[in-house]
Amino acid sequence: IMADREALRATNRIFEEEVVGKGDFAALERVYTAGARLLSPGVPAITGLTGIMDYWKGAAAALGVAALKLHTLELSVTGDTAQEVGRAEIFTRSGGAVPVEGKYVVLWKRGADGVWKWDVDCWNTSA
Repeated sequence: IMADREALRATNRIFEEEVVGKGDFAALERVYTAGARLLSPGVPAITGLTGIMDYWKGAAAALGVAALKLHTLELSVTGDTAQEVGRAEIFTRSGGAVPVEGKYVVLWKRGADGVWKWDVDCWNTSA
């Protein structure tokens, strides 16, 4: 299970460092499954990688996100699926060193290639 934990953490790091940190939204294909669903506050559910990429491009720009840190609070792995409950720190360009707190639940799938990706992503801010 430690190997699975490290593999899931590596996917979360792609989101933190490449997608948010560098603005490389194409890297989302290494984070989400092809048929992934995103359940985000204030918008209808989004299914599929193209819509999810468009969403994050717009959200990152609208929120002025400069950096993001994901913290796993609970993780349960069963076969080729996993459930993660966590909290996020969202650093905005206008907020300085004080992050916006968020929370999330991710349902993970391990693909035939052995790579763990987000299949259902539900998140919102804490305030």
